[in-house]
Amino acid sequence: MTQSIQQLAAQWATAVASQNMEQIMAFYADELIAYDAVAQLQFSGKAAYQAHWQKCMEFCTGGHSKFELRDFKLQQNDPIAFSHALVYCEGSNEKGETQGCWMRLTQGWQKQQDQWRIIHDHFSVPFDMVSGAVLFELTPDA
Repeated sequence: MTQSIQQLAAQWATAVASQNMEQIMAFYADELIAYDAVAQLQFSGKAAYQAHWQKCMEFCTGGHSKFELRDFKLQQNDPIAFSHALVYCEGSNEKGETQGCWMRLTQGWQKQQDQWRIIHDHFSVPFDMVSGAVLFELTPDA
C-alpha cells in the first residue's frame, strides 16, 4: 500500500530540516522540473536539482536548521496530484547567525511504480513590484 502524499510531504520536510540529502532526493522523480526561489529560472532533472540542494545546504553549516510546512493542501486524482503550502525555511551559518523566511511551495506528484514521486517543485518568495525588493519579512499571520 502506498503512503499518502500528506505523510510523504511531512517526511520530505523532516529530511530537509535534517539536511539528509539522500532522504531528500528519494522523494524526487528522475524527470523532475524545479522552479526554485534561488539561483536560476529552472532545474531540469534530479541530478541538477540535487546539486542545487547541496549548494543551499552549504549556507546552513551552523548546526541549526528549520523547515516547516504550514497550511498544506492537496488535490489528488491518481496518478497525478498537486500540493501547495507555505514553508518556513531557516538556517544558521558557521558564525551562528540565523536567517529564515516564509516562502510559497507548490509540488506536482506522480504515482510511478506504485510510489508517489515529486515531478515538479516550485518555491517562490513575494516581491514588491515598485521597488523590486523581495519581501522576506512577510508571515502567514500578518
